[in-house]
Amino acid sequence: MARTLIGRESQLDALERVVDDAARGITAAAVISGDAGVGKTRLLTELRRRAEARGFDVMVGHCLDLGEVGIPYLAFTEIFGRLDHSSRAELFDATAAALVASAPSVLVIEDAHWADTSTRELVTFLLARLDAARVALIISYRSDDLNRKHPLRQSLSEWNRLPFVRRIELASLDADASYRLLDNLPVSMEPGVREAIVERAGGNPFFIEELAAARNRSGSSIPPDLAELLLVRLDTVTPAAKAVVETMAVAGPRVAHDVLGTVTGLADSELDDIVREIVDARIVETAGSFYVFRHALLGEAIYDDVIPGRRSRLHAAFATALADHRHRGAAADLARHAELAHDIPLAFRAHVAAGGEATDLSAPAEAMAHYAAALELGQGDFEPSETALVLLYAEAATTAGEDLRALTAVTAELERGGEDFTVEDRIALLRAAASSAFLIEREHAALDSVEQALAIASAPLHSRWRVHLTGLAARITESLGRHDQSLSWARESVSIAEQTNDPATSADARITLARMEQRRNDPAASRVLLAESAELARRSGDTASELRSLFNLGMLEFDEGNLVEAQRALAAATDRAESTGRRWAPYGSGARSQLANALYYSGDWDAALDIVHAVGPAAPPLGSAVQLSAGFQIRAARGDYTVATDIERVRPYGTQDGWIILMSSAATAYTAVCAESFQDAITCMDDAVSAIGTQWHNVWFGARIRMSVLALEAARRGSDRIGAHEAMSIGARLHDDILRTAASTPASGWETNAWMLRGAAEFAYLNFRCGTGDIGSVVAAWHSVADAFTAHPFERARSLQALSEALMDAGDRTGGARAGESAAAIYDRLGVTVRPGSTAMTRARRQESLTPREHDVLALLGEGRTNKQIAENLVISVKTVSVHVSNVLTKLGAANRTEAAQFAVNRYRLDR
Repeated sequence: MARTLIGRESQLDALERVVDDAARGITAAAVISGDAGVGKTRLLTELRRRAEARGFDVMVGHCLDLGEVGIPYLAFTEIFGRLDHSSRAELFDATAAALVASAPSVLVIEDAHWADTSTRELVTFLLARLDAARVALIISYRSDDLNRKHPLRQSLSEWNRLPFVRRIELASLDADASYRLLDNLPVSMEPGVREAIVERAGGNPFFIEELAAARNRSGSSIPPDLAELLLVRLDTVTPAAKAVVETMAVAGPRVAHDVLGTVTGLADSELDDIVREIVDARIVETAGSFYVFRHALLGEAIYDDVIPGRRSRLHAAFATALADHRHRGAAADLARHAELAHDIPLAFRAHVAAGGEATDLSAPAEAMAHYAAALELGQGDFEPSETALVLLYAEAATTAGEDLRALTAVTAELERGGEDFTVEDRIALLRAAASSAFLIEREHAALDSVEQALAIASAPLHSRWRVHLTGLAARITESLGRHDQSLSWARESVSIAEQTNDPATSADARITLARMEQRRNDPAASRVLLAESAELARRSGDTASELRSLFNLGMLEFDEGNLVEAQRALAAATDRAESTGRRWAPYGSGARSQLANALYYSGDWDAALDIVHAVGPAAPPLGSAVQLSAGFQIRAARGDYTVATDIERVRPYGTQDGWIILMSSAATAYTAVCAESFQDAITCMDDAVSAIGTQWHNVWFGARIRMSVLALEAARRGSDRIGAHEAMSIGARLHDDILRTAASTPASGWETNAWMLRGAAEFAYLNFRCGTGDIGSVVAAWHSVADAFTAHPFERARSLQALSEALMDAGDRTGGARAGESAAAIYDRLGVTVRPGSTAMTRARRQESLTPREHDVLALLGEGRTNKQIAENLVISVKTVSVHVSNVLTKLGAANRTEAAQFAVNRYRLDR
């Protein structure tokens, strides 16, 4: 069980208000309802702990399921034992007197759905008599046990009419709380297990804990204790109803009434009566025109309990019943039943149909799964062919953001086929391989595949292939820096597209040519071509080309410094990708990440983080990594110590997208500089430059300017610690890198110019710090840098901070203070709590004054623990922890616990 109560804060607050009322002599009561396992007892246990800490006497009585003949007053007998009485009235009065004598007290009656009539009547009596008695009466019951005829319903109706009775319903936990609960359990998880548990548990805490504990058990996929809890519900229905419930479980997550009638063979009136029985028993419920189990795990448990022979017969019956159905999802249902009934030809056809239906419904991940299943079942004489299925699978995988899977499937098919392929098959597979390899930055492999395809696709016979292949070749060679070759391919692609008079191919070709125009430093021409291609693609229904056009238009505006226009185009691409089910497709995923990046640049950090964090558990790993990376710099600057964990988590995906390395290294180096770990920052940037240069096949890639400048800042700020000679050597190397990169970059926009100015200012300031150079020229340089970064508030603030430091070195304390205040104002607006050159060294010295216990508290702060969690870990009171935290903040000079936690993580390298 999790040590921390999660997701029930509002309900616990409501119960504490009931106790508060009782303490003040106000009549106080609450009725708590919720399904089995939803956490009623856990909530009441926490309330008991808190109430007892306040001096309340907490008494708990349990009602038990003892069949038709129960024990009268069982819950009260458990609490008070035998009370002397000669009549019912005396018993009731004696119970009330005992409660008053124990005041202040909390009386808890658990599981009232099993309460006998006498217990319910005594509760009703007490609710009427405990006015001003300083007693809180709390009753809990299982809502899923209350059918329409349950005897507790009448009592609840009476209790809930009383104005002082609070109704507290425990619903299922939402996804966020479910993940937090799972993360608080003392179990380790394999990748993907967390998501599966949260999905299956449906927000029920007990189910989450049981599924987590059983992750390594053999046998049934549902733990025995949990299965027993679920299956006990079947004991309340007739044998005929149980048979229908078993049929529903075999049907799957949902079943339509007419299909259920066909499979069971029951007359409508008979089926209606049985369905009413199992609905009243709260086993199933209606969802539109379908029946579904109240909890998915209940359906799983019942399915596991059906004997195998009956399961197979029912699957075959459902396959027959669904053969002619055309409702949404019918093909997927048919595929499942046919496969489990061992009808391979029917299952194959159904999976192919379901894959097509999922594609039409913009559900690429589901389409992937169906095509993969069809490939597993396929045989030599099945249609479509294996090659056709692989291409369908690869297309779905690319749309779902699973480019590596697409490449793996296509490559395997090419290796399998040998000489058996038709020319069309080989061209299609080579094009798919080239496209997938290019998307995960394997340009040389992509070029090899596309050149093989072009050698086969001669111009006269295969123009419809060649127009796409030449466009793809243009993009690949551009990425490899072969600009003349790229322009030649782009022009051929446009020429073929114009000859075919096909709007879709024309749009695709124009996008490629537009990029060439931008590289030739003609953004106006590129802007026109991209706008035209977007409109052509939209009219022709080519969503992929439309997204690519909008993405490139956004990046063009970004490079030109038009951040508002960039955000507009990227937002349009993001919205279009969402509405067409291409959220994780190329350019859909990229547009969303770059939109977050544009918002980071313009200073709208909260909006950027909203995009970054909207990943979801079903996101493909690479797409998730790219999106998370867009927020690393913001999180590092705001003191989010968990960013280090996420940086490590996405690191393996850097080999598929250099953007991840770029964003991760920038955040890591920034954190290191703020912690005054200057050599770590320099090493981090050197390693990142080497990795990206290798991956992008260009050691002088444009972003190297920015990365070298950030390393140069570390050398400048750490010159005292590194040593003047070594710092100057590092600085000279980095400055030379900046100049060589600029010379190798044919076009430069506002950002490149700004970073070039900053590089010059950093190098000049480093020279001054190491004993050479003129401080006046340094101040002038930083003035220019601050102006150059006007469109980028965060970097402007950093430039103003450096200007302030230079002015102070020049003796201009007034000017330095003014520049420092301007920087601080921007930092505060952005929410920056971790800043370079501020208090890291001072805190490092001050930490020596911490007591051993304060060191322990600081370590736990670095792990992100709350005061309550620290108290539990150190076995001290929460109030004592609060005092220790206050002392730690004071001694370190930290503004808040977040700053102290960041200091702990950076200075001590704490294991979280």
